[in-house]
Amino acid sequence: MKWFDQLKAALMPGRQTDDQAPEVRRVFQVVQTTAGVPVTADNALKNATVWACVTYLSRTVAQLPWRIYRELPNGQSERARTHPSDFMVHKRPNSEMGSFQFRETMVGWACRHGNAVAEIQRDARGVPVAMWPIHPSRVQFKRDAQSGELVYEVNNGTAGVSYLKPMEVFHLRGFGEGSVGLDVVSYAAESIGWAQATELFGSAFFGNGANPSGFLTFIGRLSPDGKDEVEQELKSRHGGPKKAGGTMILDKGWTFEKSGIAPDNAQFIETRQHQIEEICRWFGVPPHKVMHLLRSTFSNIEHQAIEVVVDSITPWALRLEQEADYKFFGQNRQLFYTKMDLKGLLRGDFKSRQEGLQVMRRNGIINGNEWRSLEELDDIGAAGEKYIVEGNMTTIEALGEKPGSGLAVADEAHVDVGDQQDESPVTRARRQAERAIH
Repeated sequence: MKWFDQLKAALMPGRQTDDQAPEVRRVFQVVQTTAGVPVTADNALKNATVWACVTYLSRTVAQLPWRIYRELPNGQSERARTHPSDFMVHKRPNSEMGSFQFRETMVGWACRHGNAVAEIQRDARGVPVAMWPIHPSRVQFKRDAQSGELVYEVNNGTAGVSYLKPMEVFHLRGFGEGSVGLDVVSYAAESIGWAQATELFGSAFFGNGANPSGFLTFIGRLSPDGKDEVEQELKSRHGGPKKAGGTMILDKGWTFEKSGIAPDNAQFIETRQHQIEEICRWFGVPPHKVMHLLRSTFSNIEHQAIEVVVDSITPWALRLEQEADYKFFGQNRQLFYTKMDLKGLLRGDFKSRQEGLQVMRRNGIINGNEWRSLEELDDIGAAGEKYIVEGNMTTIEALGEKPGSGLAVADEAHVDVGDQQDESPVTRARRQAERAIH
């Protein structure tokens, strides 16, 4: 270990008392849920709602323009078009995938596993030029025993294990209470397993076309071993959601009394609808974004679309931006920063968008060419560069003053000759009459 790391470890002894392997969960790893269905980060995608939630978040974040900017001394900012990392962020993080696919992959992993990791490749100057995703199953989060800093243990298969330092890793964390995000699927396993078991039950029920459930009665007395044998046979033949609805064959002397509840009586459809909302809560996605429009109306759907940007998309955009700002530019970042443009998701319908742009245009915030650029139209030259404001506006300081009291009155001798020439005879006569009165 370098002398600087040793010095840092000596100055921060408290870090060494932390857990040497930060956990991504504080619940037991659920493989087999109570509903009888195993749930992992991969097979959870078999559920339509989980698939829709993950793809909505990942694709929406992936489509946002992601650029590098630089702060200016006047408080403004400008695009850092020539920065070596701008092409990597906006277009091509590595030679095998574009920016959209990279962010879609990273956010998708973070949604399910709680963490997504990519190795940062730098040039000879230390500037990031590529990012290579590493599957979460290959990464273990550790702490250096001496320095206490977080390190990433990467399983390379037959090539052994390698360790990456924090500045060598782009780490996208999901919700968590520390340096490592929590494994969402482990926490939501029971909800997802319940939904998958309900789906399997429905498929098995309609596939078999029957639903025997009730009590078996035998004339006589069975030994304990006999009861256990019958019970095990029933479980092997009819136990589990996949075997629901199968036909039961009885020997002589056995009677069956049905006591099951039909799916419609058990509110099977209502249960399925509730499970959609339940899973959406885990991923923070409104139900209408996974095509569950039960409570959506024409009047509120646009406001719900704006709300989801603030509540669901912005947190992921901030996670990506803040991780990139530190890992790309460090603490002395020379005023560089990254930013994702969320305006495209808040555009609304055409009429509302144009009304908003008109307000900005009439108040001198944008000019004609900027308006056309936002609508992806060509500019109209110098005429479109002018900023306009409404002529009847004034300043707060001028409120209450008489009109013209603060303005210099032009002398009659300095009246523009061109203005006199443009006047009509009637206007000229009226002006001369007013002079005579005064």
